[in-house]
Amino acid sequence: MKRTLILIAIGLLCLTTAGCASTQSINVSVPPPQLDEPDRALVKDCLRPVRIVQDGVVVQRTVERLWISDRKALITCGKRFKALRDFYHDRDAAIRHAEGAKK
Repeated sequence: MKRTLILIAIGLLCLTTAGCASTQSINVSVPPPQLDEPDRALVKDCLRPVRIVQDGVVVQRTVERLWISDRKALITCGKRFKALRDFYHDRDAAIRHAEGAKK
C-alpha cells in the first residue's frame, strides 16, 4: 500500500515538473531529391540484327547459328531496357515521395 502511494506521488510529481513535459519535435529539413544517372551499361545501344543473307548459298546450320545469336542479343537487350525502365520508375517514385513530404 505504501509502495503504491509512493509511485502515485512520483507520477504526479513527474507530471508537474518541466523535465517530464513533452518536448517539441525537431524540424528536420529533407534534402532535395537527386537526379541520379543510370549505369552506362543500361543505356548503351543494342546489337544490330544479324544479317542472315550472305553472299552465295546459306546453309541451314548457319541460319540457325545466326538466329540463335540474334535471339540471345535480343533477350539481353530486353533485360537491359527493363532494368533501365525500373531504374527510372524507382527514381521518379522517390522524387514524387520527396515532393509529397515537403507539402
